[in-house]
Amino acid sequence: MASLRSILMLIGALTGGLSQPALAQYPDHVVKVVVPYTPGGPADLLGRYVSQKLAQSWQQPVIVENKPGAGLSIGAEFVARSAPDGYTMLIGASSMLVDTGAGGRSPADNLKEFAPVSLVGSFPLVLVASNSLPMRNVREVVDYAKAHPDELNFGSSGNGSLTHLAGALFVQLTGANLVHVPYKGINEALVDLTAGRVQLSFAGPPIALPLVKAGKMRGLAMTSVKRSGLAPDLPTVAEGGFPSYDVTPWYGVLAPAATSAAIVTRLHRDIVKVMETSDVRETWKSWGADPTYSKAPEEFAALMRAEAAKWERLIKAGGVKLN
Repeated sequence: MASLRSILMLIGALTGGLSQPALAQYPDHVVKVVVPYTPGGPADLLGRYVSQKLAQSWQQPVIVENKPGAGLSIGAEFVARSAPDGYTMLIGASSMLVDTGAGGRSPADNLKEFAPVSLVGSFPLVLVASNSLPMRNVREVVDYAKAHPDELNFGSSGNGSLTHLAGALFVQLTGANLVHVPYKGINEALVDLTAGRVQLSFAGPPIALPLVKAGKMRGLAMTSVKRSGLAPDLPTVAEGGFPSYDVTPWYGVLAPAATSAAIVTRLHRDIVKVMETSDVRETWKSWGADPTYSKAPEEFAALMRAEAAKWERLIKAGGVKLN
């Protein structure tokens, strides 16, 4: 029996998607944006701001609805099963491409059941160290960890989280021997780091950098390839001698897979207009985010495929425990 997605795509092909008059009027009623996280986090902040700007541009209400739980699967499933008419969208995240086994969805599901529209921002992580450690840079950490196996550990926000995978990739690429200590959230990990109970962690700039500036911990490196404008003096792991290291969690807009190319193109155009405003650039910078967007929906789709393959290789090669 043909899948629902296949049937919807066939209908779209037979009808040629939206007619030009219908597209010219799009959107003509309320648009829903689903955030598969609890309120207050990066996805929620970025999603709400972009939604507000789109509502102003479209002169139509854009409602943001949080549907957290089951490893993002509740919100993702809701949007994937919604009508592919451009009126229900998802704020997706790079963590959707990590197969944790939670919620019954896999990266393959998320690659085939959504039409990527555009990135709306990314948050590089910060490698931070306890003040009790004498190491001052990435190379010193790696050398010490190699010479003293299992002596250094790093705290994360839980098995399968991007803060965990950032550490796992660090271990794989550098050869450093670090012990993973999972927590229920990154805040708990950083509390123990300031107390010296764990030595290292990978955390988002909005959380980590104020603690670094307050002298509670030491910032060693950013996980992105390029330095962050929020901390231009902080080098990257790549600069520390490991050029292939790059962990930059991203967030972007996704539509149901059978959404017509015309609607996806229109959405991408309108989102790019929002992302290019000075207002968004300054707001993202104040949050520690990079106001990045996709040049085309196909570019975003290619990024998603590459990220899924990257994490799959890491998990298989490193025997990473995800749950």
